[in-house]
Amino acid sequence: MTIAVPVVMAISIALYVYNKFKRFRASGGATKQWYQTKAMIALGVFILAPGLLFMFPPIWGVVEFIVGLVFSLLGLVYVIYGIKYYKKALPFAKEESEATRVSGNER
Repeated sequence: MTIAVPVVMAISIALYVYNKFKRFRASGGATKQWYQTKAMIALGVFILAPGLLFMFPPIWGVVEFIVGLVFSLLGLVYVIYGIKYYKKALPFAKEESEATRVSGNER
């Protein structure tokens, strides 16, 4: 588990940075919101991973467990709300993308 957590953290922070840059480069409001929700999910996973690592080692004490619990709960909240808003933003982003694609073909 100690090897998997840094790998998950590295992948999630890379996805967070990628989605943030894509958000700034996006043209429509719904598409920006869609990238923002994807970045929120990646940030939640980034926070959740070390929280789980702090909670489960058998040698550590109560303080480490509490810190891990706080990180895990915060990361879980980011993931849950990110997924919730992702589902709300996805239809609008698809509609906006389709409208942009159709108007681009008419030129």
